[in-house]
Amino acid sequence: MFKPNFSLTLRNAALALALSACGLASAQTLHVELNTASLVNTGFLDLQFNPANTPAIFASATISHLSGFGDLSGVSLIGDVQKQGAGFVFGNTTDYNDLFQAISFGGKVSFDVTFGGLSDPSAAAIQSKFAVSLYGADGTTALGNYNPQDSTLMSFTWQPTAGAGAVTSDISDRTIASISAVPEPSSWAMLGAGVVLVGVARRRKLAA
Repeated sequence: MFKPNFSLTLRNAALALALSACGLASAQTLHVELNTASLVNTGFLDLQFNPANTPAIFASATISHLSGFGDLSGVSLIGDVQKQGAGFVFGNTTDYNDLFQAISFGGKVSFDVTFGGLSDPSAAAIQSKFAVSLYGADGTTALGNYNPQDSTLMSFTWQPTAGAGAVTSDISDRTIASISAVPEPSSWAMLGAGVVLVGVARRRKLAA
């Protein structure tokens, strides 16, 4: 009678989990977190999504799952930025697209950002950059170990390609800013299936 090799099944399940984790690297949705524990009182969060030049191939940056943003009734929106549900959508149709919001320091501010846009296979495709900065109560003093060229704590560059596009990131202050990948629905499904498979294999091994 054939007896299943549960050790091999367990290893295959672990491999499935590893492969699903590898798939996260290509996700176009990223989770951004700002730890403001080292800062005091109140200040401002500044988010921008601007093309390197205009006109540029259309691209967008959608922020969702906002946490720590406080009261959004006084948020300042400039350029191609629109409120959408509980989040905001940035376009790159003008040269300056900005969200400026008063926040309380001492905790964490986080959101997901999803990039999308039209393809451009040319070598001269114009990039667009999503920038994240923090300012003091005066609204002008940049905080943290920011990039001296643009006062950003972190930034993401959207590069149009022959496909959907590619995103690269840069962090100037890793004590405040961090980035993690957000799995696409298919990745969550793979991850869930892998967890179930591991659980079944372990139960069968214990029962053998």
